[in-house]
Order: sequence, then structure tokens, then C-alpha cells
Amino acid sequence: MDASATTQPAAIRVEGLAKRYRAVVALDGLDLSVEQGAFYGLLGPNGAGKTTTVSVLATLARPDAGRVQVAGHDVVSEQAEVRRAIGIVFQEPSLDRELTAREHLDLQGRLYHLDDRRRRTGEALERVGLAADADRPVRGFSGGMKRRLEIARGLLHRPRVLFLDEPTLGLDVNARAGIWEQLRELHAAGGTTVFLTTHSMDEADALCERIGILDAGRLVAEGAPEALKSALGGDVVEIGFEQPDGCAAAELLARIEGVLSVTREPEAARLRITVRDGSRRLAALLEAVRPHVVSEVALHRPDLEHVFLHHTGHPFEPERLGGGG
Repeated sequence: MDASATTQPAAIRVEGLAKRYRAVVALDGLDLSVEQGAFYGLLGPNGAGKTTTVSVLATLARPDAGRVQVAGHDVVSEQAEVRRAIGIVFQEPSLDRELTAREHLDLQGRLYHLDDRRRRTGEALERVGLAADADRPVRGFSGGMKRRLEIARGLLHRPRVLFLDEPTLGLDVNARAGIWEQLRELHAAGGTTVFLTTHSMDEADALCERIGILDAGRLVAEGAPEALKSALGGDVVEIGFEQPDGCAAAELLARIEGVLSVTREPEAARLRITVRDGSRRLAALLEAVRPHVVSEVALHRPDLEHVFLHHTGHPFEPERLGGGG
């Protein structure tokens, strides 16, 4: 049998997606593909285009150009089929504070014409740890409890694709950790493709099998988190100076054996140097900047922030303004 015949279509396929809001370009020729059953994260600062991407994928916004398919259906010509195949947890809370958790899920079941909605509701509440609070009005729930209920609601009809738009935004550390654990368990159970948007480096690194890094409406890097970090090919040395003129040493540093890249942080007297075997090269790096007064030195392995800086030329700023959300 031809191996290609058994290959499942991608859960999400995006080709040349463009979206503009008047003079603002939210998405600029976005291409991405997400396999069925994957846990995929779209990482980027606010304004990078993450929420716009989810809006198009969920048929809530119409693309200006490009082709987009979700669960094998076109988001423009087959909107009803797409909506039946997806679940979504919005960035902004969308619960009725006067309804109980059970009533929220029962209503969701009625909207999807689920004959076994009572059983599914009980199972869903148990799965997200809300069985004991099932008949309490949502107005008394904490932020983490509300998020868990929204995830249960998004999963009730067993969607093929679940969209999570900044699901832990505004939660405290403990609530955030609880949501992460719920999402890990969800993915481990299998069957559902999870598409997460976040501006949290830690969240993307902890949860996602594969991430796309979005900046100004364009995908600048994509891959498994560890692979993206390893691709930088070395350690990261950060050198801070008491005066901005220390950054003039960047050209000298770039000539040192083993140095892969040197980047100056905008509006900061600091250089980031990606170098092979950083501990062994550190003395040579410091010698090169000896004429300048060094205020700080740090040596560490690359993280996703360094990946973002490497591919965009500017640091990751979660609140940076730009195109779409």
C-alpha cells in the first residue's frame, strides 16, 4: 500500500494567511501546519497576531487572503463544519456568573444536541476537579476555577481541535500551575489537537510539543522548543556596561573564535553573545571589552527569549504594541 494513502490530513493547515484591520497589518502571509493530536503553541508578544490567527481559524474573522483549513474543512466555505469540529476557550472570560458549573455545561450540551449531555457533564466536571462545586454559581469561583470550567465546556462535545487563547492570562501562580496540569492530562488522554496562543515563554516551553514564534504577523521560527534552543548552537553570554559606549565592543567580540552572533539590546547598555563553549571563551570575551567598565556578566544556556531575539533582532516584549492580538 502507498504510504501516502494512510497519511492523515493536518488538523490545521494555513497557507498565505493575510488579515488587515484598516491600516494595521495583523497577519502577513502566515503559513503553518499542525498535525492531528499535537499540542501546538503560537508564541508571541501582544500585538503579534495570535488572537487574530485564532479568530480566523475559529471562523470568527474572515481572512483577506490565503487558504485556511481546520479539521479538513475550509474556514470560509465550510464554516458550519468547522464550528462543529472545534472547541474554544476565549482570552476574555465568557461565563454567566449567575449560572452554576453544571448549568453551563448542560447549556453547552443542548447547543450541540448531545443526547448524553448529563453523563458528559458529570465526567467533564470530574475531569477538571469541579465535581464538588458543580451546583455553585460561578460568581463564587476563583479565576482558576472559572478557567477550568471554560476548558471543560470547550471539550464537552469532544472537538477534534481545541483552541486556547491565552488561557492563563491574569491568573496567579498557583492557578496557572493548576491549568497547566489540566492541559497536560488532557493531552495525555489523546484524541484532541490543542492549539494554544500565549505570550508566556515558560508556558510554551512547559506545555507544547511544537511552537511557532509569531512577530508582527509573520512566523519567524517553528519547531520543538528544545530544537529551537539547540539550533542557536552555543551558550549565551550577557555583558552589561556602566556606559552605553561599551557596546562599541560588539565588532571586536564578533571576531573571537567560537562567537556565533552578537546582539545589542535596544535602549540598554548590554550585549548578548551566542558562543560555542561559553565557559571556555568567557575570559577572551571579557578581555575584548576590558577598555570599558563592565557592570554585569551572565552565562547560561539559550532559552526561548534568546531564540526570539535571534530570529527578530529585538527582545521579546510581551506588552509591545503592533498588529492583531
